[in-house]
Amino acid sequence: MPKRAILMCSCSFACPSMVNLNFPTFIERVRLEIPHDYMVVHPRLCETNGEALMEDLLKKDGITYITAACKIEKQAKLLRDGFQRAGVPMNEKTWKPVSIQFKTTEQAFEDVKKAVEEVGE
Repeated sequence: MPKRAILMCSCSFACPSMVNLNFPTFIERVRLEIPHDYMVVHPRLCETNGEALMEDLLKKDGITYITAACKIEKQAKLLRDGFQRAGVPMNEKTWKPVSIQFKTTEQAFEDVKKAVEEVGE
């Protein structure tokens, strides 16, 4: 089974699409209730310092990155540079995006839980 790393983007807690999501409750539930190898919460993974974090953090072998952030299509564009800087391809083996925009805390939690379970299969 690949290692599972959860990367969460909080969109600086300011994006209108995240208004129904209680981030402190969400991240604590994920941390405590969903099996994973590690989790990182960043205010803007798509910005320069988020890309630098991914360059240092992402590894090529044996890890699938579950990204909980904006719309999946948007993640593909916004997180591409961070994955490229790390030398990690964005494919079904290494990347499992989860959209948490316009979700309640419970809906986002269940979507991340499902994604982590799918990676573990």
